[in-house]
Amino acid sequence: MVIIIKPVNVSFKILFQNYAPIESNNGKDTIDGAGAIIGNLERLLISIFLYYNQFGAIGLVFTAKSVARFNRISNDPSFAEYYLIGSLYSMISVLICYAVILT
Repeated sequence: MVIIIKPVNVSFKILFQNYAPIESNNGKDTIDGAGAIIGNLERLLISIFLYYNQFGAIGLVFTAKSVARFNRISNDPSFAEYYLIGSLYSMISVLICYAVILT
């Protein structure tokens, strides 16, 4: 669990900082650190669902995230791409950690 929290957040920021969208409204439309917390919770839920073999429930995590950010995703293509990169990176990191633990 510890691996999928802080190390994944830090590695994501390092690897994908070039793809981060330019914030409008001086960044007032989001709370600092909220994205990292959402990512942590997302990865924790995915790992719990994997443990209990609830693969369909993993899709609900991504659906909830998409519904919450629907307006920004549909109106800002650069944010949509960054959002998708982050979601896929979260999924891949959990799957890799899960596979390593099982072997």
